[in-house]
Amino acid sequence: MAVVRWIVVVALLVLIAARGGADETVGSASNGSNGFNGYPVIEIWKAQRKMQVRQGGVLVGEYRVALGQDPRRGKEVKGDGRTPVGRYYVSDKNPSSQFHRFLGISYPNAEDAERGYRNGLLDAGQWADIFLANMRGDAPPPYTVLGGRVGIHGFGGRPYVPVDWTEGCIAVSDDEIEVIYDRVPVGTPVIIYE
Repeated sequence: MAVVRWIVVVALLVLIAARGGADETVGSASNGSNGFNGYPVIEIWKAQRKMQVRQGGVLVGEYRVALGQDPRRGKEVKGDGRTPVGRYYVSDKNPSSQFHRFLGISYPNAEDAERGYRNGLLDAGQWADIFLANMRGDAPPPYTVLGGRVGIHGFGGRPYVPVDWTEGCIAVSDDEIEVIYDRVPVGTPVIIYE
């Protein structure tokens, strides 16, 4: 399996070199005043239960969030009830999910896949599927043991309760997710801190 993985890595490096480098990938820092090619940026602080949306370095919204049922640690595997920690991007949008609106984030990212492979949770093919999805800016496959389909969503008509109740997602009120959903395009960087 290690040989397959290295073949995939070499092929990816050739593709990156042919494209002129990796600085064109989703969410990479560039020339915008906020460092993300003019995209808004979503930052989430789990310990503070706070999310901010910035555009061009200007704060355009701050929100109280509910997290996964085990919010103190970063997500490791499907069903652990944890919200991930790391650098992601909005990978897809669903205007009519069971939670009102849904902004998929790119969990698992390449770092999550590397950790999963290193810990024997992923084989080389699964690692490559996640890595390639992240290189393309697509939603990563949700079928691995690491899980997937993590996102930012509304309460789905539920009342606010001051408790972490999601399966690992980030929840804001239905009214707030409408504003956020309309403001952020696919590709928007999402940075989640402990």
